[in-house]
Amino acid sequence: MLLNTYQKVISLFEQGNGYKSAAELKDARITTVQIKELVNKGIVEHVSHGFYWLIDEENGKPENYQLIEACMVNPRAVICADSACYYHGLIDKEPEKLSVATLKTDRSRMQLNFPVSRHYYSNLAFEQDMQTIDTPYGQIRVYDVERSVCDCIRFRDDIGDEMLQLIIDNFLARRSNQMDRLLAYADAMRVGKIVRIKLKQIEE
Repeated sequence: MLLNTYQKVISLFEQGNGYKSAAELKDARITTVQIKELVNKGIVEHVSHGFYWLIDEENGKPENYQLIEACMVNPRAVICADSACYYHGLIDKEPEKLSVATLKTDRSRMQLNFPVSRHYYSNLAFEQDMQTIDTPYGQIRVYDVERSVCDCIRFRDDIGDEMLQLIIDNFLARRSNQMDRLLAYADAMRVGKIVRIKLKQIEE
């Protein structure tokens, strides 16, 4: 690769704070062969289908990069359940798999360089209680705390009893007076009974 082409590519990535899509690179007349060369040399990382990251060995990736990349790869995806609880500070350890919500009709590929647990939702309340956070690298879409706790109870078989108990204990310890909101969401999603049972078990 010619030096001026290399410098052009690096400049393009820096303009996007390190991330670029294949479409943007194509528009800038950067060929797939040139990108593949940079990937093979360890200069650029292939994040997922159609997306790349300029490797920064000194600073590494941004905070919450998994959330950013998942929402970048699928603009309709929402971070949910235990991953959303981690984002909101209910748990200190990042889950081994990123929990992501998508509509049942969403067939977008989400093959990333880290494990993803994908949960399929109906149209009912899919966007309800969703927050959109702007970052220098792109948007993060994540459900709020109350909905995320409720979803953890719904997906308790995937999350595990130990993690679920930690999440609920920490939620109750906050004393945020948002229990009514959590139960209202649970009722709307037709899981109010199991949520009440699980909360009662832990409080006892």
